[in-house]
Amino acid sequence: MRPVGSCPLKRVHTLVFPTPAVYWLVVGLILIYVVMAAVLAPMSIHLLPLSMVHDLLRSYFGFFILILGIPCGIYVIGWRASDLFVWLRAPESLTVDSLRLTSGDTTLAWGNVGSIVRQHNHDRLVLLHRGGKYRLRLNLWSDSDELEAEVTDRVVAALLDKVRRQVASGHSVAFGPLTLSSEGLTHKKQLIRWDDIESIRFQDGHDQGVSTRELIITAHGRFRKIDEEKIVNAPVLLAYLTDRLEP
Repeated sequence: MRPVGSCPLKRVHTLVFPTPAVYWLVVGLILIYVVMAAVLAPMSIHLLPLSMVHDLLRSYFGFFILILGIPCGIYVIGWRASDLFVWLRAPESLTVDSLRLTSGDTTLAWGNVGSIVRQHNHDRLVLLHRGGKYRLRLNLWSDSDELEAEVTDRVVAALLDKVRRQVASGHSVAFGPLTLSSEGLTHKKQLIRWDDIESIRFQDGHDQGVSTRELIITAHGRFRKIDEEKIVNAPVLLAYLTDRLEP
């Protein structure tokens, strides 16, 4: 995470076409089309050559495609291809400055943001604010890495001092499965005292084709791994821990 002072005062990100979403849309449509071809074939409505339909149904995966093809196709279109539908109605640009994020009719002041969650598999930042929830789809905007860093830094700057004051006054602050206090970190009802923490780091990975990122806390030679998506305000927590634990 960069110091907030290093962020540009104002930056404009332009809308980009989500090419991968088109591929997922095609995959979903193909699945649905193949199932419809198999269903309509007995009614002499041939969307595919009859021999191809017969070969498909006789194959090892034929039964599963027939049963799961349409649900899977709808799921792929609604999940993986959803960026395409959002792109169709998105504004041409998104602006980030020291006070707010602005995109079309949406204005989100950093002071109104209560939490930030990074969804790696969806490539999104979810910002919870006083008016509800804003999902920032990073892959729809130019310089997405810079955009993520800018938004994250602004939110951290807005929330970190509040967390410091709460901990200094003896209050506990919840970060999803982790609770921060003046004594240390609590995970699964077990307190990890500050002096016992040897290191903290984030580690990227893949689990069954799904992008993941875990916070790894090392204490007493043991590793505790927590999924970043389950940690509310993970960048704020990391910023606090980095300041607290640095020599």
